Amino acid sequence: EVKGRAGRDGIHMENNEWTQACHFGEQYWLYVVFNCATATPELARVRNPFQCLVASATGSAAFTITASAIIKVAHEGQPIN
Repeated sequence: EVKGRAGRDGIHMENNEWTQACHFGEQYWLYVVFNCATATPELARVRNPFQCLVASATGSAAFTITASAIIKVAHEGQPIN
């Protein structure tokens, strides 16, 4: 799943996206590009976001994940296969 943000805001994942993250586990990657509206975008990659991130339900069809959580997990040096 790929998400882009103009700044460093959190992201929303739809219920079906979060379900796929759960289903595919280690095979599922979340890519978030922060600061897309600037000359210095930052890519954060998270393998298996369902296991690594805490999402807050924002209704029956979406989940919210904070930018700080994504960046923290992405910077923990997850191996890339």
